Amino acid sequence: MKNTVLTVTFLALAAIIPSTLSAQTQMVWDDWGLGFTLAPGMRITENNGETFSAERDDLHLSITPVEDAWAYEEDLANAVLIMMDAMEFERITDADEMQLNDLYGYFIEGQSQGVQAVVMALMDTASHRNFLVTMVYLPESRNQAINLFKSMYAYGD
Repeated sequence: MKNTVLTVTFLALAAIIPSTLSAQTQMVWDDWGLGFTLAPGMRITENNGETFSAERDDLHLSITPVEDAWAYEEDLANAVLIMMDAMEFERITDADEMQLNDLYGYFIEGQSQGVQAVVMALMDTASHRNFLVTMVYLPESRNQAINLFKSMYAYGD
């Protein structure tokens, strides 16, 4: 009986510990009405109402809100092109318009300074809040970067 209890306890701990170590972090940025899920192991490096950033060795996220600075869908594509030029993209692998939960925008994915990167300009069409988003990552972290982007949603007013 004692061995059975120890075995069950050990198995329960073995199941719980890995999921705790690889747990994702649900984020809500109440100042801007933006929610998203950070990839496992990312730590927040800045969260001051003007910028949100989080990173780990192979993945970096930066979000800058822009309230009503450009509130038209036509301007989103131009914003992404400006971001791409600023990051000196060497190669573009994908670019398109996107509808992401409550957000609308454009993205460009490519390579910048030897690493993969995605730049996005997003608009919450209900509130006219805008977001400039940059994700830089190593190729093996691409799926986690995409999952982070897909997790973004607008909420609130």
